[in-house]
Amino acid sequence: MSEYYEMYMRCFPEYPTTPENFQSLLRPDLAHIVERREDGRLLGFALVHGESIPLLCVDESYRCRGIGSGLLEECEAYLREQGTGNVSIGCGPHYLLQGVPQGPAVGFFEKRGYTAEWSSINMALDLGTFQHDQLSIPPAPAGTGYRFAGEGDIPALLKAVEAAEDGWVDIFAHCADPILLAELDGVIAGFEILSVDGGYFMAPGERVGSVGCVGVVPDKRERGIGLAMVAQGVKWLKERGCTQIELRYTWLESWYGKLGFKSVSRQWMGEKKL
Repeated sequence: MSEYYEMYMRCFPEYPTTPENFQSLLRPDLAHIVERREDGRLLGFALVHGESIPLLCVDESYRCRGIGSGLLEECEAYLREQGTGNVSIGCGPHYLLQGVPQGPAVGFFEKRGYTAEWSSINMALDLGTFQHDQLSIPPAPAGTGYRFAGEGDIPALLKAVEAAEDGWVDIFAHCADPILLAELDGVIAGFEILSVDGGYFMAPGERVGSVGCVGVVPDKRERGIGLAMVAQGVKWLKERGCTQIELRYTWLESWYGKLGFKSVSRQWMGEKKL
């Protein structure tokens, strides 16, 4: 699998990751793999998981020779054989890049019938300049408190997650990272997953935390609870030695910008009907 990782790093230098993240997030050992070789040298490869193609790479020296087109066509043919009606680039059960990084690759997929209704945004926050007590955000309502979820909170937490974003229930049911709760008058109003070593796109040796799956139950929204909860989580990560926070796969650019997050990359969420 090291060949695939090394090619990924050459193809996507702006999205550096560790071998461990590459393996655990993309799970190439579980994927249907299509590849091209010449005299034993790997020229390009693609992974298929479920109804998704989470990664397609072609060595820069061998581009514009039809290798990428051939890999994509073979992936689509395999999916048709499996009875798949629609295919997405990224997402799926295992992925690292949620979609197609904005750039020339978008045109490659558009020419082959892929379209996207939205782009996912990756954001980052430099904790060297973050000061919780200097944030200019509305205060949460009186009676709001924050604490980490314990085992006894799981039933109520999952009920709150289902109300806010039902697609996340399985994520929270099996989450091993700390889950910060926002409570209003003792009832769960919001939640977020925090990870001290949760960065995906980082150079070796960096300590990058992450904030993910931020949600507020519908009847408690637009009251400042979500922003205040994320601010508490950021403060906690900084206290534990993180120097940067990675926020992946969002579209709430201006909302997170109120806390100092900056947009660093975008992924075009390409899909196609086969």
